[in-house]
Amino acid sequence: MNLQQLRSLVAIYENNSFSAAADKVSLSHSAISLQIRTLEEEFGQKLFDRSTRPATLTLTGKATALAAQKALKMVNTVKLIGKGLQHRDQISFGVVPTETQHMLPVVLRELQKRQPGIRIKVKSGLSGTLALQVLNLDLDFAILTAPISALPELQVQELVIEPLYVIAPKHLPPASDKALLTTQPFIAFEAMTWMGHQVSARLQSRGIRVNEIMEVDSLDAIEKMVREGFGVSIVPQRFLAPPLARHLNVVPFCTPQETRRLVLVHRAGEESDLPIANIRQIIESQAATP
Repeated sequence: MNLQQLRSLVAIYENNSFSAAADKVSLSHSAISLQIRTLEEEFGQKLFDRSTRPATLTLTGKATALAAQKALKMVNTVKLIGKGLQHRDQISFGVVPTETQHMLPVVLRELQKRQPGIRIKVKSGLSGTLALQVLNLDLDFAILTAPISALPELQVQELVIEPLYVIAPKHLPPASDKALLTTQPFIAFEAMTWMGHQVSARLQSRGIRVNEIMEVDSLDAIEKMVREGFGVSIVPQRFLAPPLARHLNVVPFCTPQETRRLVLVHRAGEESDLPIANIRQIIESQAATP
């Protein structure tokens, strides 16, 4: 038995679904199912009644999940005390790769002004991975794309709203977002990201079929390829980044315009933590600057 198995069990209990739980803990459905079967073999007890669809917790399974829920909270408390988070001279936080070029340098500069001498460790990664690392106390907090669904045991605070645009080369004549997407080659942002899921869902809901020619994990690379005439794409006007319209034709994606929300994710009860409070204030001050 390990902590990840217990987290998976608790996630299923809290969400009443293997699929939803898999999203919560950033695992595949098959991986989370394997973890539960491993627990059942170790305990010698059935935790789920699989004669129903979907499978439901047995009485033993529910009692085990409730006990695991309490145990995980105790483990988090031990980690907090052990890491001396009350008197720290260093912090670690995560940020999605799309914000490392424009937002991150500003945040780091201002954070060091507010807390001179503090040591900062920054990790870049996908939103789901960073959220899990905050949950596991591997990171103090993270700046990421708003989650698809609620995150258990984590506090989510909105920082920035970034409008989404269909971008096209300057030489193309003006057209609607749907016309551009259905007549031009499409360069997709990485499908495994939460924004990738968001865009895909909106295209599907509008019945828009794109001619996807490539998938790229860098917004900077996508914008450059569109400028060079490879096709069109859907990207956010990133916070603190130069206007997209400077070098591209831009058309709002959807009506009303679809947006990407950047959020600050941290453990519940830490709203007054100094670095977290400073991050919020830094973003608010930059957003208010003309």
